[in-house]
Amino acid sequence: MKRKNFMCSLAFAFVSSAFIMASCEEELIGSEKANTPTNNFEQFWATFDEHYGMFEVKNIDWKAIHDQFKPRVNDQMTDETLYTLLSEMIVVLNDNHLNLYPTNGELPVFPGGVLSYRNGELKILKVQEDYDLEVAKSYTEAYTQVTENIGYGKLPDNLIYLNVKGTDGMKEIEKQMEKMMPTLAGARGVIIDIRGFYGGYDPASQYLAGCFAQSKKLYMTTKKRNGPAHTDFTEPAAWYVEPKTSKSYTKPVIVLSSRFTQSAGETFELALRQFDHVKVVGDTTAGSFSDNPNFELYNGWMFSVSVGDYRAPGDISYEGYGMPPDVFSKTTKEDLLAGKDVTLEKAIGMLHK
Repeated sequence: MKRKNFMCSLAFAFVSSAFIMASCEEELIGSEKANTPTNNFEQFWATFDEHYGMFEVKNIDWKAIHDQFKPRVNDQMTDETLYTLLSEMIVVLNDNHLNLYPTNGELPVFPGGVLSYRNGELKILKVQEDYDLEVAKSYTEAYTQVTENIGYGKLPDNLIYLNVKGTDGMKEIEKQMEKMMPTLAGARGVIIDIRGFYGGYDPASQYLAGCFAQSKKLYMTTKKRNGPAHTDFTEPAAWYVEPKTSKSYTKPVIVLSSRFTQSAGETFELALRQFDHVKVVGDTTAGSFSDNPNFELYNGWMFSVSVGDYRAPGDISYEGYGMPPDVFSKTTKEDLLAGKDVTLEKAIGMLHK
């Protein structure tokens, strides 16, 4: 009888404990809301409200954006209509690091290209038509791919063409650049082509830029959202570029940029721009610097949110605008089809002066 009472008491205690823990978990986490267009809209808006890092620098009233779009939301709207509405909200933020990834049906990734929203006019560049690596390589001799993302070749009159289209692992970059620097050292000038540099790992860009640094210089400060208020951020982190290899290249350097130069490609360019021996030729960059983790809606769609505020020296933000070149040049689709790279030719001509 004693044992029976003990077992009953134990069972009751276990069930009570489980009930209490389940209740606590529901209270702490909150029950997941139903997958409705209204709930997906509210979750989308609230995630940006909590995590987006550039409301202040872009002077965006996010509550007003909510109130502007909310009347168009109802639980009878189709996936296509919801997709269009959320895409329009992304456009208002004018941020190339924001993407919407539908996971059902045949809806495409938005924007699926380089977004430009200026003076109320929207342009989305879906395909890059101002650059072709194969055309650029045709100007060189003995082109060598030294890593997955870095290659170089010789140009006439003792110039070097260096192409960077992304970031490799740090150890690989350090090893290969140390090997390459003696070859670059003998060149009269170097052209670094980042028109196809769509992003990667910022510390790798920082190291690579250091191979062309004359001294240690501040080139960027970053901070990340860390609280519910739009002004809640981590303490700013200072990023410096400084000589990284045994002998940095400090003779004339020309960087080739385009609207498709993004993210780690832009931080790489930003580091190089701190030095007088570097000039930039090409088009304005994409204007997308911040980290952008993904979040999920109740319907399974994924979307990315820029959580940082990245600034150039002088507290300048290029987010949404991009960095303008020192000398504007744009190769057309027709030029490339004719085997001609106008921007590369302009850079070669500048180094001949």
